[in-house]
Amino acid sequence: MRSTRPPQPALLRWTDGGAEVELLRPEDGVSPGQACVLYDGEDPRARVLGGGVIARRASLVAAA
Repeated sequence: MRSTRPPQPALLRWTDGGAEVELLRPEDGVSPGQACVLYDGEDPRARVLGGGVIARRASLVAAA
C-alpha cells in the first residue's frame, strides 16, 4: 500500500533469502528503496504485521 493509495491485496512468500511480496493487481511506482508494510486488513486501524525495504522489482507479463 502506498501512503496515498488504498491498500492492495498481495501474497507473501518466504524464500531462503528473505521474502517476496506479489501484488494481486498491478501497482505503478514500486521502486527499490521504498518501504513495504504488511497489514492484517484494509481497515484504517489494521494491525501492522511486518515490513521491510523493497530490494528489487520484478515485472511479470502474462501470456495471452
